[in-house]
Amino acid sequence: MIKKIAGTMLLIMSLSLPVLVIAQDAVGGTIPLAKGGISNPLKSDLDTFPKFVSKVTETAVNILIPFIVLAFVYTGFLFIKAQGNPETLKEAKSSLWWSVIGAFILLGAWSFAQIIGQTVSTITN
Repeated sequence: MIKKIAGTMLLIMSLSLPVLVIAQDAVGGTIPLAKGGISNPLKSDLDTFPKFVSKVTETAVNILIPFIVLAFVYTGFLFIKAQGNPETLKEAKSSLWWSVIGAFILLGAWSFAQIIGQTVSTITN
């Protein structure tokens, strides 16, 4: 079921990509390659790779934090729904465990990217 949904989403995104590119070209006027060069599509504050990685991870964290919160809320509902039933309580504990692991992975990846970015910035300066 998840593979079918993921495949459908991938198909939709890949089919919509040319539309987004054409729309961007219509807004921007001329294609940068037609001028004889490639212009930087990023903002001027994202001119280095560490800044870019930092911004990407920050955006990912900002998008995924609400999902972590929803996972913990769902886990709370599972604990309430269990009402002492050992089988349902086991499912709620498993959900809590995976929610905590997901939160640690997300925040750990963000911290790791920050550390790497700071290290690269220190070495290059």
